[in-house]
Amino acid sequence: MQLQNKILTWPEWRASLKQDDNTMQLINQVPDFDDVVVPEDYKQLWKDVSLEVQLRKAKSHNLTRAQTEQCLSQLCKRPYYLTLLAKQFNAKNIVEVGTAQGLQFYSFAKSLLQTDGKVWSCDVQDVRNKQYSKLYEGNTTFCLGTSQNLATIIDRKIDMYYIDGAHDYGDVIRDVVNLKDTQSDNCIWVFDDFDNRFGCSKDIKRLCEAKKTYKVYRVGDAASGNPNHQAIIFGKL
Repeated sequence: MQLQNKILTWPEWRASLKQDDNTMQLINQVPDFDDVVVPEDYKQLWKDVSLEVQLRKAKSHNLTRAQTEQCLSQLCKRPYYLTLLAKQFNAKNIVEVGTAQGLQFYSFAKSLLQTDGKVWSCDVQDVRNKQYSKLYEGNTTFCLGTSQNLATIIDRKIDMYYIDGAHDYGDVIRDVVNLKDTQSDNCIWVFDDFDNRFGCSKDIKRLCEAKKTYKVYRVGDAASGNPNHQAIIFGKL
């Protein structure tokens, strides 16, 4: 089947790529998003950093109150879910592309407080929540710029990458190329917004097809009301 010549649904696309037993073992280690129960302290972090932003997005997309509440109930799970994913794969040093207000940045930092791990993140603008920026300054480093700028200040091998920066075609590949020299031997890559409405979905699909050790999963709906998928790729790119 020529994937580039046919538009496939996600189930069809996933089924079109065969995966070996080792990959299936890795896939089976990935937590189930639907089973996640968010502790109150992580819920509070989400409310402080992201709730107002998400409410504005929902309003701009004309979501009903019921639709908004449904989206928010899922959105508050995503940052904590990724901390569980990091723990499952023993990721202590984490890089994020696309900081925004810092929700995922600070969620990772909170989960690493009792370790010697650290989180790096970059964005082309600094709109981080100042309260949490101060709280987690001991195990975070923010870079004002792109992944290319960020790569120059990373001083450890990275166990987990969370890519949620620019969404146009070519942007994700550029992030991977910029960061590839910082990879640890058993790293994982997580790509947000793996959805056909974004140009970056083509990049992510190319990486999955090339590596073949991956999993695609849904993390609820965005505040726009559109479905949101992520892809995790196991191992170095």
